[in-house]
Amino acid sequence: MKQPKLPVVMIIVGLLWLMSVPVQAADRAVIANQHALASAAAGNDMHSRLYQTVMQYVQNQTQGYPGKVNIEIQPLDSRIRIADCALMEGFTVQGARLWGKTHIGVRCLQSDTKLWTLYVQADVQVWGEYAVTGLPVAQGSPVQTTDVVMQSGDLSKLPAGIITDLTMLAGKQATLNLPLGTVLRPELLKSVPVIMQGQTVQLNSRGDGFVISADGTAMQTANVGQVVDVKVSSGQIIKGVAQSSGKVDIRF
Repeated sequence: MKQPKLPVVMIIVGLLWLMSVPVQAADRAVIANQHALASAAAGNDMHSRLYQTVMQYVQNQTQGYPGKVNIEIQPLDSRIRIADCALMEGFTVQGARLWGKTHIGVRCLQSDTKLWTLYVQADVQVWGEYAVTGLPVAQGSPVQTTDVVMQSGDLSKLPAGIITDLTMLAGKQATLNLPLGTVLRPELLKSVPVIMQGQTVQLNSRGDGFVISADGTAMQTANVGQVVDVKVSSGQIIKGVAQSSGKVDIRF
């Protein structure tokens, strides 16, 4: 008995639905590498080992990057023959950065035939959050966390040194007018002194489970996070770290 055929209209609708399903950028990177590795394994085991070496090298070198790292490796032509190699290692050219589109080197360290070196094209994507202005900020105005929103994207496609941590805004002001949606970078900000030389400041000694406070005189001007000398009533000079509140912290 013949199976009933699906109407052509239903097939077309199904295809259009599949084409309309969004694919996340992070997933595309994973899929691309799965295809590359599967293709290599099917054609040449040395290709497969080479890709695995590249992946392991990049994963090790990108630990601590600010976000999720996805790696796309450009497959080698399956017709390229690679001599058998018992031991290989990944490397990058001196000065090269594992960020965005780059080349990863693989060298053979131990072989019964001959040693070799190959370079593989790769795209190292770093997906994370970065700070942009949520409203206009005038030149010379403090940049508050309430002025900023965090957006997600591929950090490797953005200017170097972008702000990825809101704590980096402490004690900063705009060096020029920042329109809505400006991607914040260090060169757009400057530090504002939170303590002035000769100013009376509160000195807080912090330890496990206790805080002792005393007043003193700042011996120099300091920005947030800078070490400042504070002269207390006894005449002793105590070093502490300037806080955004204008206080000085000593930690034991």
